[in-house]
Amino acid sequence: MTLRSQDIVDIAFDAPEGWYDVELLSEHGSEDWPERLIASLDAGALAGELAERLRALQQLLHAEDPTGATRARVYLPVPAAGVLTAFQTWELLQLEVDDSPESYLAAVDAEGGHREPGYEIVGYRSWRTPHPTGELVGFTHLTAIADEDAGDALLEQRVVFALFPVGSAQAVQLAFRSAFVGGFADMVEDTQAIADSLRVTLGEFA
Repeated sequence: MTLRSQDIVDIAFDAPEGWYDVELLSEHGSEDWPERLIASLDAGALAGELAERLRALQQLLHAEDPTGATRARVYLPVPAAGVLTAFQTWELLQLEVDDSPESYLAAVDAEGGHREPGYEIVGYRSWRTPHPTGELVGFTHLTAIADEDAGDALLEQRVVFALFPVGSAQAVQLAFRSAFVGGFADMVEDTQAIADSLRVTLGEFA
């Protein structure tokens, strides 16, 4: 007998203080979100610079997913510094019959040494651990993106988790990205704690 899968209808997770939901450009009335968020924080003299960084983040997220299906949060532990320390996205991945933690891990490992002109993945590593709802696959790396204007490369650390809940028709993918050195005591450890807290609610059978 083949067991049917159920759709994920809700997800929730814990996070340390300093994380704020991003209003995406696909949402009505989101154009002034940076100013509204900053007004609720103590951003001080660098409020204008921080607003521009938040607006650039909105534009980046919209370019990557104009549908708004991918949700996001931004990490601002010290708003007065004017620095966008990191941001997090999360989305549901529809699973096909052959999809599994094993196939996902194999696919991301295959790209672990990806390199092309102007873009390179360095320091890649991955892991697989049990999770209260199923199984978790994680990987991290530095992404080096060439900055032609500066004649240098921009480094961004990424930590990605894919949670495969037992009996679910989808996996949940969380991605954390930071170009700010020193923003975390240990980015992998800190974001793993958020992923470990993830809870899902399953609905009707798919």
